[in-house]
Amino acid sequence: MNSLSAIERPKSKAFEDILRFISEHERFLITSHARPDGDSIGSALALALGLEGLGKTADIFGGDPVPRSFVALPAIDKIKVTDRVEGPYDGLLILECNDLKRPGVDGLDQYFVVNIDHHLNTNPFGDLNWVDSSAAAVGEMIYQLLLAMDAPITLEVATNLYVAIFTDTGSFQYSNTSAKTFSIVADLVHLGVRPSDVAQSIHMAHPPERIKLLGRLLNTLEIHSSGKIASITLSHQMLEETGAAPNDVEGMVNYPLSISGVEMAAFFRQDQGDSFRVSLRSKDRYDVSKVARLMGGGGHKNAAGLSVEGNREEAAGKVIGELEKLLDS
Repeated sequence: MNSLSAIERPKSKAFEDILRFISEHERFLITSHARPDGDSIGSALALALGLEGLGKTADIFGGDPVPRSFVALPAIDKIKVTDRVEGPYDGLLILECNDLKRPGVDGLDQYFVVNIDHHLNTNPFGDLNWVDSSAAAVGEMIYQLLLAMDAPITLEVATNLYVAIFTDTGSFQYSNTSAKTFSIVADLVHLGVRPSDVAQSIHMAHPPERIKLLGRLLNTLEIHSSGKIASITLSHQMLEETGAAPNDVEGMVNYPLSISGVEMAAFFRQDQGDSFRVSLRSKDRYDVSKVARLMGGGGHKNAAGLSVEGNREEAAGKVIGELEKLLDS
């Protein structure tokens, strides 16, 4: 047993079915959602390394490049960017997705699908589906899976899992952080992870272009009429003028949320034509996933996202209007 603390084995038929499937097969394809974040990247790497530690083959593919904040993660070169996958895999292990289109990679429908997620509104689109909305991050679930398989939890595996959990809890600030979360990260620290090193690599190693972009973004700050909702907006022009990469915006939605008195924040990011991708964040009491689901998106209570049609004024009118209704409720 790898666990240093008493991490409870999930009481789930789906969990046991997935364990059986993995034990009976050898070649796996791993993927997660487009525009990957720390949880999707760290979880995929940890799972692949754990499977390889059991003598199995595990390849990771994604539709988008890894953000610069995570390029120093152990075994990061295992992640290949592509728009289509082929190969004789026994199964697809898909993390943090609500359907097979979410990774932005074609060819996934040819495989037996194992769906692992912690989002409450995830549909059971896989052949096997393990969804645990009590998990703060998919990284927690992958840790439990690796323990149950008796896979070796090396320092590389532990580091990737720690990053997955650290980032998806907002550095342990979000309300999804639980006693189980701290039990798991305590295990990972006992296995050699240095929390200060992870924090510095995520929060204190930004390229100059990202900081220039942050300055431009903060100039778009709006605090709406109630004083409890704030927003910022990113245009294609800002990326071009600062030289920042699209994934350099990770985490910037938290700046408007950090304002005293603000309870909810929206980050409008210009997409194709007259449309915007919108990231929503909230402090503990407000469930922004309700707004996201209402508008065709999804996510967690305090961190959710959606896409909306229209120019900036139209998009903001729709989203801020729904957030104000949530505020009133």
